[in-house]
Amino acid sequence: MLTGDKLETAENIGESCKLIKRTGMQIHRLSDQKSVENFCTDEMVRKNAERIKNEEMMGILVEAKALGLILENYLFKEKFL
Repeated sequence: MLTGDKLETAENIGESCKLIKRTGMQIHRLSDQKSVENFCTDEMVRKNAERIKNEEMMGILVEAKALGLILENYLFKEKFL
């Protein structure tokens, strides 16, 4: 997971450090309430558990505003972590 004041910042840092790549890796971008709500669901928890089990690469880019939403809401935080 990378976070930044803007998604572009997190993405640029991730690419330059070779933590994320544009091909062969699913990248989730969380920038607002709707993207956080879509990511922090039971379905996504299940899918992420499968990715881990299958050793699939995944990146999560989180804008500072979205990180604040996650940390302020117990249900979001529980599913995100």
